Amino acid sequence: MFIDSTPFVMALVVTFTFLICIVIWNKINAPPPPKKAPPIEPGPSRTRELLARFSDFYLNLNPEGEMIFDLGILPDPKQHIIHALYVGFDESENEDERLAIERGLRAIVTFQERIGEEPLKQIFNETQKIVEQISPNLNDINQDFNNEDDELFKKMADVRDQELELHFNHLKIENIKE
Repeated sequence: MFIDSTPFVMALVVTFTFLICIVIWNKINAPPPPKKAPPIEPGPSRTRELLARFSDFYLNLNPEGEMIFDLGILPDPKQHIIHALYVGFDESENEDERLAIERGLRAIVTFQERIGEEPLKQIFNETQKIVEQISPNLNDINQDFNNEDDELFKKMADVRDQELELHFNHLKIENIKE
């Protein structure tokens, strides 16, 4: 019986030796285990950074009266700022923060597409209307130009107001005209 089982035992020893060699080879050449991610450092969130950057930018812009600007001058994409305003509104803890977000929404909608380098301004104020009534002949040259600009401003102001209403409806803010 010993003579008949020798080749079988030899085959088992060779097979197990071969398998042990494969396991050792795989252990040596295995990729290192993944490292743990570094801890998150406390600091302002991306939302707060966007809102702070937009706030500084808008205050430095120093808009006078009703103006509509081209959105190409924004420091970040408009949709990112709007998203940050939405998140800020959801995370606001008191009425002052909500009012700040509302002011931010009123500011961001003044940036529209295809305005150009020069912002659109509301051309006629009360003083200019009175001057035009007193001396209408002096302004004949500029009247057509002003009418075209005034029409463009009115059109873009309607777009701005519709966008603001959309944002206020989304956030369920009561829209009180300022």
